[in-house]
Amino acid sequence: MGVVYVCTVHDKYLEDIRPIMRQLYKVIKSHKASFPEALIANRSDRVKVGREDPEMAGWYWCQDIKGMEAWIPNTHLDINGEYAVFNQPYNSIEHTVEVGEIVQYLGESLDWIECLNKEWKYGWIPTPKLEKI
Repeated sequence: MGVVYVCTVHDKYLEDIRPIMRQLYKVIKSHKASFPEALIANRSDRVKVGREDPEMAGWYWCQDIKGMEAWIPNTHLDINGEYAVFNQPYNSIEHTVEVGEIVQYLGESLDWIECLNKEWKYGWIPTPKLEKI
């Protein structure tokens, strides 16, 4: 199993440094980011909820107060009618990746994985385009 160790310091003493293990995934099918800009939200930010993606259940086309639009998984939203409030921070940025690249797993929502790429940049990639290593 591939893992990356990231050290975090909990106080000034070296013996208090603890590793964080992250699961690694290999890209098995290339992916190109769908949009050049991201909708970025904090917990409790509000969006207007539009249509649900007919091909990916649970993903909604939403618009924030600045007019930025993006697909958002319902796992990140508390939907009430035509509006929703984020129940956690969200960033819609996708990665553009090629076959063979390795990414670090951060989380998963509705068949998409949140991860860090080789430049340590955050983004999303569809789960079917990845393989756990």
